[in-house]
Order: sequence, then C-alpha cells, then structure tokens
Amino acid sequence: MKVGLIGLGDIAAKAYLPVIAKKDLEVHLFTRNEATLSNVARSYWFAGAHQTLESLVTSGIQAAFVHTSTSSHREIVETLLQNNIHVYVDKPVTYDFGSTEKLVELANRKGCILMAGFNRRYAPAYVSLKHLKDINMILMQKNRKSLPGDVRTFVFDDFIHVIDTLLYLFPVPVESISITGRKLENRLYHVVIQFHSTSGITAIGIMNRDSGTVEERVEVFSPEEKRCVTNVTDTTIFKDGDAIGKGGNDWQSTLHKRGFEQITDAFLNAVAGNESAGDLHRDLLLTHKICEQVVAELL
Repeated sequence: MKVGLIGLGDIAAKAYLPVIAKKDLEVHLFTRNEATLSNVARSYWFAGAHQTLESLVTSGIQAAFVHTSTSSHREIVETLLQNNIHVYVDKPVTYDFGSTEKLVELANRKGCILMAGFNRRYAPAYVSLKHLKDINMILMQKNRKSLPGDVRTFVFDDFIHVIDTLLYLFPVPVESISITGRKLENRLYHVVIQFHSTSGITAIGIMNRDSGTVEERVEVFSPEEKRCVTNVTDTTIFKDGDAIGKGGNDWQSTLHKRGFEQITDAFLNAVAGNESAGDLHRDLLLTHKICEQVVAELL
C-alpha cells in the first residue's frame, strides 16, 4: 500500500514514524521544511519525498496521515478526500463542528475513511476499563500546570480527549449534558462536563489547566470493584477498599501502551479491507459536536 505522511513535527516523530517505518508500506513524505524532509527520508529510507501537496497526491498514495497544525487540517484533508485518498488526521479534525461535519460529508460521498487520532480508544488500559461490567460512574481528570488558554483552543485541542474518552467508556447513550467552567478575561482556567442517563449512570470529566501538576487519571466504578488508570498506562483494581492487583505489561512499548500502534493498524486495516467508516464517522462527529457545545456554553 502507498501511504503519505504529511507534517514531520514532534507528534509524527514520536508517535507515528517509528510505527509506520516497521510496516510493509511504500511511504511518501511531505513537509515544506526541506532540511527535515531530507533528514527523515534519509533516516528511514522511505520511497518518496515531496515539497508540495500536489506532488504527494499525484504519487498515487491510497491513504495519508496528517500531522500538521490544526489550522491547516481543513484544506489538506479536503484536498486528499477530493482525490479519493483515505485520511487519518490528528485531533481535532478542525476547530469547529461545522467544518468537521462538512469534511465527514465529503468523505461519505467519496466512500473514504476519515479517522481522527483518538489513541486512547485503543490504549489497552482504557480498553480494559470498557470491559468492566455494571458500570455506574466514570470520573476522568486531565490536568495541566499553569496553562489557561483561549476557550476554543483549550476545548478542541486538549479537553477533546476527555470528552472522547468518556463517550468511549459510557456504556449507554448520553441523554443529557451539563457544563461549567471558570473563565477570566477570555482565558479558560478549568472546565467540568457531566454526562447523564436515565439508567443512573454518570460520567464526570474535569480539566484544570491552572493546577499544580500534569496528570491524567480515569476511574470507573461498579458495585463490585473500581478500576483506576493513571497516565493512560497504569491500572490498579480495587475491591472492598483494597488494591488487589495491577494491570499492564512492562514488556510492551510505550507506543503500544498509549494505543498508537493499534490505532495506526486499525486505520490501515480499514483502508486495506475497504471497511465501512460509519461508526468512525459517527463517533468523530459526536465528539466534535459536544466540543462545540462546551465552547458555546463557556464563551
């Protein structure tokens, strides 16, 4: 399979290049930074290096990974889809629900897959949380130190992971949502979202970007046990108030533990198998729609 890799910055270098380089793919690179393009192509012995998107598209790629700035996503993704190229793009797809929805509609018309990089859905520790029976409450915190910011950027760039993870773990359809936050002079300091269902299940997502630490913690509760995952990878199981065991495999790579290997495989397998993108598109749209709802509530 011929694939393109667009954008060779930090996330591509750390999370995707090491994974893609191990696969039996014909890889074509595109970035406007000539030095980076040359260095990466030489380091990995990839098939092609392109300095324009047009050149990359005409190389015959079937799929592309987009790791450029969010502000550039709309134009790049639209060009790829117009040329019948399947797309994997870092989250968020765009900074507003309306333009994301239009890209999904285009993907559907073209019969293409449009997948967003929600790696937590593929992280083994989070997958294990989803398998807990009789979940009645979910609590997720993803905090930052001294990093308040613009509301839309805060929500779509960062809090989106909290929203998407809660949607992934929530075992029934969300029936109502409540949102609160603290904003000063157009800068958002913290936000809290709650999902509710008439079956009595509640999910609470918290992000405090004016906290004293950087952390990510998810707790899932049932009548029989609680499971807690810290920093995406480390699981502790509690029963009767005691920690009875820890999950995880020290021999697994960090990229496997954080779901990057699996999400890359899922995208490539979907492309190779001509799989329907219905569920992917539906989940992607719901996450971005709720992000837009949070922004509207807090602006």
